[in-house]
Formats: sequence, C-alpha cells, structure tokens
Amino acid sequence: MEHNVYYACGAEEALNDLARRGERAQLCYLDPPFWTGRDFGAYDDRFSSPNEYYDSMARILQGVKGALDENGSVFVHIDERVHAHLRLMMDEIFGERAFRNEIIWAYRSGGRARTHFSRKHDTILYYALSDKAFFDPLGDPLPRKLARGNHMRRGTDADGREYSAILSAGKEYRYYDDEGVAPSDVWDDIPHLQQRDPERTGYPTQKPEKLLRRVILCASRPGDAVLDVFSGSGTTLAAAHKLGRLFIGADRSPEAQRTTRARLKEIGAEWEER
Repeated sequence: MEHNVYYACGAEEALNDLARRGERAQLCYLDPPFWTGRDFGAYDDRFSSPNEYYDSMARILQGVKGALDENGSVFVHIDERVHAHLRLMMDEIFGERAFRNEIIWAYRSGGRARTHFSRKHDTILYYALSDKAFFDPLGDPLPRKLARGNHMRRGTDADGREYSAILSAGKEYRYYDDEGVAPSDVWDDIPHLQQRDPERTGYPTQKPEKLLRRVILCASRPGDAVLDVFSGSGTTLAAAHKLGRLFIGADRSPEAQRTTRARLKEIGAEWEER
C-alpha cells in the first residue's frame, strides 16, 4: 500500500476488491456486529438466524486472512454473545498456533444488572499469522507507578527519581516510576467514552481512540497499513493516520461514511475513495 483507501461499501465487497488488487495490510482490527438483535439506526445488528451471522463472519475472516501480509496480525473485538464461537472459528481459519491473546477491555460505565453480575468488559482476540509478526509490548506503556506491587520498598534516588525496589539474593532491583511497563492482557486503564466526551461523534458503539492507539502501536510500525472493514465512525483510521500509518477502511452505512469523512478531513487525512 502506498496511500490511504476508504471503501463506501460492505466488508465482503471491500475484501474482495483488495484480493483482486493484491493489496495487503500488516494489521487488521475488526469491531464487527455483536449479534445484539438491535437496529442502532446507523447500522442494523439483526440477523435472521445464528447461521446467517456465523456464515457471514466466516467469509469476512477468510477475506481478512487473504488481505493480510504473511506476517500480519488481526484483533477482533467482540463480547460475551459470540466470543466462544468466534474463538473457535479463528482457530480454524488462522490456526491455533496463531493465537496470541484473549484481551479483556474492562471499562466502567453506568447501569447495574439484577439477574446476573454486571457485564463491564469486551473481549479482543489477537492472532498473529507467523512468528515473525511484529509485536512491541512497550509500544503503549503504562506508567510504572500504576503497576507497582505493594510489597516493594519505595525510595527516591540522588536525582530525585522515585522508584520501587526489591531485594533478591542480596541484590537490589529498582523500578523507576518514570519508566513504562508493558500492559497485561487486561486493559482496565482505558475508559469507555462518556456521553459528553469531546471525542464522541454521535455514532453508536464508538470506541475510544486510546484503545486503537494501543493496538496500533503494539502491532505495527510507522508506514504499515492498518485495515478495518467495519470502520464505523472512523476511530481506527483516525488513530492510524495520527500515528503515521496508512489506513484501509470500509463501511456500508451512509451515516458511518459521513462521520468518517468529516473526521478524517478534520485531521488533514487524504485518501482514495473506492
């Protein structure tokens, strides 16, 4: 890829066109329908049967595999409704050895359930097509002071830098607060977008840019192409552009298309429309 691309069409049509052109991405993030049975206005998340939903997702995931570089990676963002089925489907399509993580995005939002524990997390399934797939665990580091253990001794060195320390075999190991630490597979430091968040576009189910920033920084390099064929409000595309990556986006929803074009123009992005 040498330039940004946006498809005003559905995921399968966009993936078929990429296959015809022989164009590849290094990273794919998907936030597909969760099979909620709801019409969100901007898009319809209703399917006539489980088979219709899963057959569609199987075709799309096969298309994603063909659209990725041989050393590419894919992140699929889902919830408890379809997580188990898609995990098995991705094992079959990408191979069990390609599985890297089941990431839990734990967020705080309003509302409490009466008949079960409140559901306050989504799952992101991370697969890498080969052992050579790029991954930088410190691409988006956490401040160490948020991850330090309570059992460590606190101190300040001669330069005024705060640290935690532990003794092991007579040797002191220091961990400075101003040095980052890699996040684990539980991401509880990225909040859900609140109703009045200035980042909000008004598009339903919009994800925070910080979430996509972490995915992109940890699994791609500057200049790499990032693919999202359920691009919705354009969060993935905007984050990729700001981080010096190319983007390939697609969405069939007219509202998504209007929102994404406006968002990309606002940050000075240019793209080929297909």
